[in-house]
Amino acid sequence: MRAVVGSKRARRVAADHPRVVTAGRVGFAAAGVVYVIAGILAMIITLRSFGWSTVNEDEASPLGALKTVSDGPGGSVLLWILALGLLLYAAWRLVSAVMPGEPAAMTMIKRIGFVITAAIYIALAITAVSLSRSHATSTDSNTRVTTLSGRIMSHAAGQFVVGVFGLIVIAVGLYSLRSAAKRDVTDELDLSGMSQHNRRLTKTLGVVGELGRGTATGLVGLFLLRAAITYTVSDATGLDGALRRVALQPWGRLVVAIVAIGFVAYGVFCLKTFPHRRLQAPRT
Repeated sequence: MRAVVGSKRARRVAADHPRVVTAGRVGFAAAGVVYVIAGILAMIITLRSFGWSTVNEDEASPLGALKTVSDGPGGSVLLWILALGLLLYAAWRLVSAVMPGEPAAMTMIKRIGFVITAAIYIALAITAVSLSRSHATSTDSNTRVTTLSGRIMSHAAGQFVVGVFGLIVIAVGLYSLRSAAKRDVTDELDLSGMSQHNRRLTKTLGVVGELGRGTATGLVGLFLLRAAITYTVSDATGLDGALRRVALQPWGRLVVAIVAIGFVAYGVFCLKTFPHRRLQAPRT
């Protein structure tokens, strides 16, 4: 019953504030662009693991995607547009996180995931603005994660904090994998105007996307948790570092390929579905 009430409230908020919904949809489109580029960069890591040394070696992460945009024609203008879109995406996730819904454990994990996602994209938006203004090469995400983890672990309870955060990140990744397994990827979409074939294609893109996102998030969480357990700060790394380390293993190439394909699929999913997004309370 509470979930139904929460959904009704979400619909009422959306009806009363249509511009909020429109802004959020624009944010999903911006996120889609970032994911497509990040997926392509992850594919490059896969190619390099097979000895393709002629391909570029840009950072395979959302931050790496922004750097790629910065280096292209009209980079500054595009970065400002992406920054605005990413802020709108973050705002949408924060609103979704506080929408009323059922008080289940999985719902709480989803809310936490929304907040973490919002924080990440706010940071990305700030980085995009910084890159557009200075054209300087900012610190990569791997160094940022390692440095921040080192600072936290230098305090008395720091090792515990990093370990807990690693577990939270793993839980968020597992939630995405659960969504992929259950094919539960369209609860925030209004697909009433789509044909049956288009719905199947949309759901397939979402499932593959969640598989890639869940795998990537889980990898980062595992490296954070290992850093906390072994008290080895260098084990803590961002997405790019996690993919590069995993790619060194024969089985790891498949994992990196899954992330790469998943990122591109999720990016296309966002770009394809952003006009159909609706404000939805978190559900199990």
